[in-house]
Amino acid sequence: MRLLSAVFIAFLFQCGVTNAGETSLIVRGDDFGMTQGSLVAFEKAFKEGILTCASLQVPAPWFEAAADLAKKNSTWCVGIHLTLIGEWYGYRWRPVLPWSKVKSIVDEDGFFLRYPEELWEKKPRIEEMESEFRAQILLAIKKGVDLQYMDIHYTDYTEYPGFEMVVRKLSREFGLPVSGWMEEKRLRSVFSVPLGQKKEVASKNLEQLTPGLWLWVFHPGINSPEQRALVHVKKEDFTGVGGVGLHRAEETDVLTSPEIKSLITKKRIQLTNYKELLRK
Repeated sequence: MRLLSAVFIAFLFQCGVTNAGETSLIVRGDDFGMTQGSLVAFEKAFKEGILTCASLQVPAPWFEAAADLAKKNSTWCVGIHLTLIGEWYGYRWRPVLPWSKVKSIVDEDGFFLRYPEELWEKKPRIEEMESEFRAQILLAIKKGVDLQYMDIHYTDYTEYPGFEMVVRKLSREFGLPVSGWMEEKRLRSVFSVPLGQKKEVASKNLEQLTPGLWLWVFHPGINSPEQRALVHVKKEDFTGVGGVGLHRAEETDVLTSPEIKSLITKKRIQLTNYKELLRK
């Protein structure tokens, strides 16, 4: 368990761990381990692009392969993508814990619910959400992943009574900052930007950056049958036509784009991650 308390971590971020007048950017990739294609995309985005953090999705089928990849690349900053939702048609996930012990967060067959509102309708027990999140963290640690932060998949659930308290409790318990809750300014995601426009929008985003610490979230993927088969159950939460494969592949293209890398250099934007920030 980490020696730094989450309270001290929050203090560091709130006081400003970046130099005065410096523009620092955390580039976080979500859903690491969700598919085999995600493994390919994350490795490329780290080694050839601007990705600085990977959020590991423990309940997803390719978690163990992602954990192995993270261990082989010990310089990567890897966090845990706490998950209670499985939002895909025909592609369902179960909790880490036996589903009979967390019945309020799964459907009658033991699968995660498909979108937040469906979960809230079940009035999930906060203690079961906490137990499942802790199990996900402990499994990642057991598999040898050096976790550096935590974040929440799909939505932050902060309006649900007791949820934020649970996340902050786990943050203190494991000494992990909560990405997005540490006073970072948020840069617009290109997730739902139409195909063919993501790089242009990303460039405009970077041009508008002001000094301070920023967080930019991506969903790296590749163009493959597996990735193209991924279709959101709740279509209004993703405006793309068909599956998300082409969209995630284009996000990877943005992350590895020479033009984007050149712009970051030109603007003197300092790429960073949670591991580096806590060393300052």
